[in-house]
Amino acid sequence: MKTKNTKKQAIKRKLAGKMVPKAQAEPQGEVEEYLYMLPVDVSVRDLKPVVQVQEEKKDIWRELDLMEVKLSHDSLIFENFMDCFESASDQAFLRENGVKKVYAFSYDSLDRAEAARVVRDIHAVFGGFIASDTEDLTTVYQPEDF
Repeated sequence: MKTKNTKKQAIKRKLAGKMVPKAQAEPQGEVEEYLYMLPVDVSVRDLKPVVQVQEEKKDIWRELDLMEVKLSHDSLIFENFMDCFESASDQAFLRENGVKKVYAFSYDSLDRAEAARVVRDIHAVFGGFIASDTEDLTTVYQPEDF
């Protein structure tokens, strides 16, 4: 799996010259990052309608497969992370766990309760699980425990 920095650099190149989400304010807590492993191949077009927040607080960039949900302190960002699972071991992990789509998501720790509600909204419709954004993906959460 590519490292976060490599992925972030690739995303910056991909986003160059395009309108992208901007933080509402400086994050006041720590930035928390996880991976959402889905058993179905979906896009942000599929995720957006199931998130139970006001429509004006949700935005998607279809060409980037990226969704922003504005929360109290900052935004929750979901971004397609499938390109980072290239190695044979990554592919084996996805296959063994029935994962068809991976989204990286991040948010300000002060928004954890709001972020958890969004994750539970998505889980209620599509299922899946959450993994830590580490090389070995060892820490796994169910959305109800998140």
